[in-house]
Formats: sequence, structure tokens, C-alpha cells
Amino acid sequence: MSEADVHSIESLGELHRAVDHLSERLMLQGYQLRAVVSNAERHFTQECPTYWRGQLRRAEQRLSEALDSLSRKQSTSRAGETVPATEEKKQVARWKARVRLCHDRIDRARTIAVEMEQNCDKMKGPIADLMELAEVTLPQASTRLSGLIARLEAYQNNLPPSG
Repeated sequence: MSEADVHSIESLGELHRAVDHLSERLMLQGYQLRAVVSNAERHFTQECPTYWRGQLRRAEQRLSEALDSLSRKQSTSRAGETVPATEEKKQVARWKARVRLCHDRIDRARTIAVEMEQNCDKMKGPIADLMELAEVTLPQASTRLSGLIARLEAYQNNLPPSG
């Protein structure tokens, strides 16, 4: 061990600080990735279906109101008279189309929710690996490196002055 070059312990100290910094940055990125995946999963599995179910309830309510309005308009005509009720018929058609759209979007939201849940599950494994690296592996490496630096410094201090 007399041939050991312990003159560049500072570079090991820089490596130690870089490992600590990398660990902190990876941990931060891991938390952010978890949050993004969680938000995406919640949006597509809960919020979108809930939104379209609410839209369907509103559209069905408005369709019912439009049908009532059309029925009232048609029932106010006298015997033998036909009431055009053009605007009411347009409203009924508009709300029927909206109900169909809502049903279509609910079905689509279910399909997308399943796909997103599968994709989010695929992301959770690599994120967990990243978090393990940041929370366990790199701190262990940093601790080991710190111990090695301390031993090298102790060794360096016991060496006779170079001349």
C-alpha cells in the first residue's frame, strides 16, 4: 500500500458531493413522476367518467324538458289544426344528439381509463426502481464513499512528509 496515491482525495470528495446531489435530484424527480402518473390516472379513471355521467344527466333532463315543451305545444292546437312546433322539435333533436354524444363519451372514457390504468401501472415499476436508487442505493454508496474518504485521509495523515 506504500504505492497508494492519496493526493487527490479532493476529487473523491467532489464525487461524494455529486452522488449526494444526484440522489437528491433523482428523489425529487421520482416524487414528481409519481405525482404526474397519479394525476393522470385519477383524471382518466375518475374525473373524465364522472364528468360525462354528469353531462348525460343534464342532457337527459334537458331532453325531458324539451319533450314536455313539444308535447305542450302540440296539445294546445285545436282539433284539425297542426302546430308546426319547429323550434321545439329542433330542441328535442339537439338534446337527443347530446344524449347520444354523452353515451359515446362515457363508453370512450371507460376504454381510455383501462388503457391509462395499464400504462400508469407500467410506469410505477420503473419509478419505484428510480426511487429505490435515490433513497437506498445512492445513499448507501455515498456512505461507503464517505467512509473510504475518511480512511484515506487518516492514512494520508499518518504518512511521513514527502520529500
